[in-house]
Amino acid sequence: MSYLVFILTGVIISLGFIGNYLFKRKGIPDNLILILFGLLLGPIFHLVEPSSFAGIAPIFSSIALLIILLDGGMNLNLFKVLGESPKAMVLGTLNVVFSMVLTALFTVTFLEWDLIYGLMLGAMIGGTSSSIVISLVRKLDVSDGIVTLLSLESVFTDALVIVVSVTFLDILGSARVMNLNEMTQSITSTLSIGVVFGLVLGVLWLKMLSKLRDSVYDDILTLSVAIIFYGLTETVGGNGAIFSLVFGLVLGNSVEIGGMLHMQERVEVGNIMRKFMSQMSFFIRTYFFVYLGLILFIENYSTIIYSALIMVLLIVGRFISVALTSIGDAELKGQREVLVAMMPRGIAAAVMAQLAISSGVQYAYMMPDLILIIIILTVALSSVWSSVLERKKMRDDSAKEAVEEKLEGAAGLAPVLTPEADEDHPAQP
Repeated sequence: MSYLVFILTGVIISLGFIGNYLFKRKGIPDNLILILFGLLLGPIFHLVEPSSFAGIAPIFSSIALLIILLDGGMNLNLFKVLGESPKAMVLGTLNVVFSMVLTALFTVTFLEWDLIYGLMLGAMIGGTSSSIVISLVRKLDVSDGIVTLLSLESVFTDALVIVVSVTFLDILGSARVMNLNEMTQSITSTLSIGVVFGLVLGVLWLKMLSKLRDSVYDDILTLSVAIIFYGLTETVGGNGAIFSLVFGLVLGNSVEIGGMLHMQERVEVGNIMRKFMSQMSFFIRTYFFVYLGLILFIENYSTIIYSALIMVLLIVGRFISVALTSIGDAELKGQREVLVAMMPRGIAAAVMAQLAISSGVQYAYMMPDLILIIIILTVALSSVWSSVLERKKMRDDSAKEAVEEKLEGAAGLAPVLTPEADEDHPAQP
């Protein structure tokens, strides 16, 4: 069977490339193609046994999150981040809160779950997918501010979803129940540790890179250091996702940060390192979404109906969040439809689905299927919605150009009256 491993490896990588190409050219979601391929390999044709990956799933999920956030941070502009961060945090927080509240109401009413499990499920699916949002929004004709806002929101909620969900899992796995104040302190602490670790290591690593200018493998060493400190951050109670984002942000804005800190030897992270991180992100994402398809096995098709209804509630929550965030901001009000459309769920939710299984909490048998179907539905909806918005913008631009051309043509044909002409041809009574 060893030959089959080689064949499948090559097919998956090729399929990832083809899916990425179709996504950029046609707007067809590449992750849906990969999930479908995983379904064919596992639940449908049983070529691969999903249980054989059970041991490595949590580790693989964490590595995927680390690399994707590191790559995302390296491609964000520091000053735009500082300018748009407050709005992004407000939008992201509201989105997660409304997801928790509306999902909990649904699960308590229709599934008869305890309230805390509904809130946890809502937290798990509360954030937008950074990898998908960043790719989708770059295809739309919107301002840099909107692109940065949505990118930051998705990255922020990736971390927020994991922090809040893990806190719920800790609460449910311990005899002691945290109150709201303790939970808030726990979340703030984990986020703060992640930020500090990311900033300090990022600055120190910039100094190290200045001494490794001629090294061929500095990008690989950088990734290895990020993996080590991701683990250390988690070990001391911090959030590894936030660490990855901040570390990548420092590296991606090395020149600006070096100037702010008056560093004598400044180093600029080149295109080679950016390309390497992007390729690693592509590689990990490709295999992760195939894995999601492998483990998706639905015994009760009512789960699909429940997932679809929850998705409708997520749309409602997204609309309210956008409406509240855009109060007093003309630019956001003008782009409300774009902001609402950017609501795909992705890797953070999928990671939490795996952690729910390994934690053994109540209803864990049902959560992964609900989460994976919601990921598929929201990704499909956002991809189609963004394509519709893109075509609508193109039609509006074409119509506007046509009107302008007619007006210019009419202006060119209009007679020009001079004072002399008026004297030669006086107006008739």
